[in-house]
Formats: sequence, C-alpha cells, structure tokens
Amino acid sequence: MKMWRTLLIIAAVTILFANCDKAGYADPEWKVGDWVSYQVSGGSLEAYTLRYAITGIDTLGGEAYYWLEMIGSSGESRFIYKMLVPYGYRGVAERMIIKVGSQPALAMPDFEGLNEEPPGENRPYLYLAAEIDSAKIGVEKLSVPAGDFKAIHAKIKGPKGRENEIWVSSEVPIFGIVALNTTTEKMKLTDKGTDAKTAITEEPQKIDPTIFE
Repeated sequence: MKMWRTLLIIAAVTILFANCDKAGYADPEWKVGDWVSYQVSGGSLEAYTLRYAITGIDTLGGEAYYWLEMIGSSGESRFIYKMLVPYGYRGVAERMIIKVGSQPALAMPDFEGLNEEPPGENRPYLYLAAEIDSAKIGVEKLSVPAGDFKAIHAKIKGPKGRENEIWVSSEVPIFGIVALNTTTEKMKLTDKGTDAKTAITEEPQKIDPTIFE
C-alpha cells in the first residue's frame, strides 16, 4: 500500500510540473504603456539598442489596433517607426510614421508593401505560445542585462522563414522575448517598464504617394 501511495504521489507531482512548464508561457497581453529595450549586436551594423513600446490603441472595424513604436539608437543616431498594427503585428500596418534623427516625422502613404516595413531582422514579430510550445527545447535560467529569468528555450522559424533561437518569459511584456539569436544578430533584454509615452509628438508631414509610382 505504501509503495502504491508513493507511486501515486510521484505521478501527481510529475503531472503537476509538466503542466506548469506547459502553462508557463502565454501570449503576452498588449497594454498601453508597456515597453522593452534590447541590446543588439552582430550583423553589418555597430551594436545598437532597440526599444519597443505600446503607446496607444484605436479601434478599426470593431477590432483593437495598437500603436507600436520601434526606436533604434546608436550613439547620436536614432530612428523611430510608429505603426498602427493588429495584435502581434502578424498582419498589415494600417498606418506608419517614420522619424529619422532630427528630421521631420513623415506619415507614410497607404501602399502595397507597407506591412513589410520596417525592413531587416528586427521587424517586430510576436511568436505565439502555441508556436513556442511546439518548438520548445527546454526551460532554462538565463542571465541578461535586465536580470535573471526562467525562460523557455525554443528554435523556431521567424517571419522570413529563417530558424531563430529564442528564449521567452511571461515576465517580459509585448513580445515575451528575453533573448533572440538570428542568423546575423543577437538580442538581449536590457530593461522593461509600464510608463511608455509616444516618442513622436509633432504632427507628421504627409508624403505624396505618387513618388512611389
């Protein structure tokens, strides 16, 4: 009897921990004010920082769309992409405003291919929990500049079909990413918070769409 009781306890504990690992990561909720910053290295550029922030929310066609801002900076150089996108930015950007350095902010016209911006490896992209679970390698303790995290480690294909190595945690807002290794770059979380404000306060200038014809 004692042996069966012990086996039942071991089985219950095993199931409990297995379920905890499986439920340890959920799709991040996007909340206005959330922000994360990353240190990016590798590739053809010098090391730089990336900051993602949710700075507003609008309703289009009865669905929530978010103002997602991507800010890149290296020394005195700085660029901003401000994008009105669906959750996860797995669809089309409905609006986009770009600001480079001290130049005026520009409102991009609605044209085919807008959803492909920003270009390059760092186009914001949310890996869903189901995708992470199917590509999961294990659970690891990971140290990054922002601190220590218990993160799920996975190898998963990115938006361009390339396999990326990723570590995610429910403690990290917006994309859940603690660290990300692509074929050319490495990203590590440096900080996070809940007090983000828009980085573009001026009225953006409208671009004549005929220049793209």
